[in-house]
Amino acid sequence: MDNPLLLFALVAVIFVIAMLLPRWIRRSSSSRGRRAGRRFEEDQLLAILDELGTTVDLAMGPEGARRLVDGVVGRDPRKFTILGDGVYGIRFIETDDAIARLVPADVGVRLQIEEFREYLGRPNTAGFWRDLRTGVVAAAAELGIEHETSPVPSRFDRRETPDQGWRLSR
Repeated sequence: MDNPLLLFALVAVIFVIAMLLPRWIRRSSSSRGRRAGRRFEEDQLLAILDELGTTVDLAMGPEGARRLVDGVVGRDPRKFTILGDGVYGIRFIETDDAIARLVPADVGVRLQIEEFREYLGRPNTAGFWRDLRTGVVAAAAELGIEHETSPVPSRFDRRETPDQGWRLSR
């Protein structure tokens, strides 16, 4: 390397690479991290939606089912609220963050989520819904009432409203 111009060019190339490389690495790793985070959030959301879409079928009439579910809901008023005739609220912040309803089904009556809100970018009532379902199933089993949890969860559509709610697909 007798030529100083060649040596200077090599040093300049190394200097430019050293300046640009960290920015490129940071940008590349940030975009990969965002993509991985989005995939994780989507997987979590799908699991939550499946949980909220799980229903319970009770082989009994509407009056008996309402009394059964009212009894389960009344055990934990901090989580659940009786909103009316076969309609129940599940609380995360408000009493009606998720609305569960008794509806007619092929075998008798179905308890299902009809709509729910999301807070902090995701639905937060799936655990409470699981608690309500478990309580209803346990109460039905204790009384010898046939019951079945749906193998295929219901589907929901996102509403574009300020409260970012979801509604059962019809």
